[in-house]
Amino acid sequence: MDPGSRIKEIYAMNDNGEDITRITHSTYHHCIVGIDRTNKLYWLKSISLTFVLFLAGCFLRDNSDFNGFKIIFESSRDVPQGATFPQKYIELYTMNPDGSNVMRITNNQYWEHKPQVSPDGTKILVTIHYLPENVDETDPGWEIAVMNIDGTGLTKLTDNEYFDGNARWNEDGTKIVYVSDSNQRTSEDLENHLLPQYDIYVMDADGTNKTKLTFGEPGDVNADPCFSPDGSIFYIHSEDYSNLFDLWRMNGDGSEKMLFFSHNETIQAINDPSVSHNGERIVFEGRVGNNAQRSLYNLFSLNSNGSELLRLTLNDGESDIWPSYSPDNNYIVYFTYEWDENGEHTQKIRISKSDGSEEQEISSFPWESFPGWFEK
Repeated sequence: MDPGSRIKEIYAMNDNGEDITRITHSTYHHCIVGIDRTNKLYWLKSISLTFVLFLAGCFLRDNSDFNGFKIIFESSRDVPQGATFPQKYIELYTMNPDGSNVMRITNNQYWEHKPQVSPDGTKILVTIHYLPENVDETDPGWEIAVMNIDGTGLTKLTDNEYFDGNARWNEDGTKIVYVSDSNQRTSEDLENHLLPQYDIYVMDADGTNKTKLTFGEPGDVNADPCFSPDGSIFYIHSEDYSNLFDLWRMNGDGSEKMLFFSHNETIQAINDPSVSHNGERIVFEGRVGNNAQRSLYNLFSLNSNGSELLRLTLNDGESDIWPSYSPDNNYIVYFTYEWDENGEHTQKIRISKSDGSEEQEISSFPWESFPGWFEK
């Protein structure tokens, strides 16, 4: 590498210059520098140019802040170069909340999407596509499956020609809420422009006792469901395929549906709600505008009674997606789309305090997404 190369990696060393450890492995210029609580110095290095830079107030958290929590996520870090269908090589990984100790879980040619670890830490719930060849997130062929925490024992819970997905556990791991296309559209139906009808269903953890909870019309969308600790379900709803999503709430059996929070001029649509483990706050992404034909999303939270709306991330031209609370409710994890001047994007995982402060990027690879928490 020549001295003018912009590819610089982050390394750590003790304050006596010993125990040098490489932290990042990518083709990007890294510039996060500081000293963590273990007194390790973080510095930038290129093959032929090495230097140390101190930034006042730049600190990295250590894992003692996170009470043994881990992050599960999906990544394309092991996609073979030149792969014809790279979606086949999107795999599941785990890491510490500071981005260290990345470990691969799955190794197949399926796309395991939106992983959710069971409350007891033994199972992973996924939306899965067994033949991912340039598929979209709502195409037919997506199913719901579960596997052991080490990636073994993959088992289908649904088996249809249409879309099933966006599955989440309830608080004790006995129930799963998910979305299904009640119009049962096949690939041929999509070509004929048949409208979807997305509804919310619930089933037992083993895939039995599937029960429909919402009853939309063609063009209606009931989606992004999540359980609250009290057993109620939050979800988004729009009519006539408008994509103007409001936040709704219903009981776990589908009764007493009620509008909880409406979209407005600032928050043009609501997506991916997630409830804190103490049931006190709800975090979600809200569409705040468009930039170069791209929808932009920021994170917001509010109390479980609908009060005290709080904006967590800024409208800075990026999109913040898929937030969830840590088991102790003190942090949130999410991922962010960031575009360059050529329209190319990265998607990296970030972590922050639950009020949006102390945001920190923890991905060491440019295409990682859909993170979730679990306890070791």
